[in-house]
Amino acid sequence: MVRIILPSVWTQDGRTDFDTDEGPLHDVIRRFAADHPDYQHRLLTPDGEPLSYINICVDDDLIPRHRRQHTRVPADSTVTIIAPMAGG
Repeated sequence: MVRIILPSVWTQDGRTDFDTDEGPLHDVIRRFAADHPDYQHRLLTPDGEPLSYINICVDDDLIPRHRRQHTRVPADSTVTIIAPMAGG
C-alpha cells in the first residue's frame, strides 16, 4: 500500500492520512481521487489529469512537474500533497 498525506486545510473530517495502491504517480493520484471524490476538484483537472500546480513528494523527494508522468510509486511509499500557496 501507498500512504497519501493531504494538507490539513483540505480535510472535511480531520483525516489527512489515506491508503491506496502502488503504481505510476499519475495513476495513484487518479485512483485516490476516484476513491475519495470530495478531493477530486483539488487534485484533478476537469479532464481527469492531475493538476500541475500542486506540489507532490514521494517519500522525501519533491517530484518536479516534468518527471511526474514517469515516476513510479512503490509499495510502502508515502505521497505527500502540498497545497499551492500564493502571495507576493
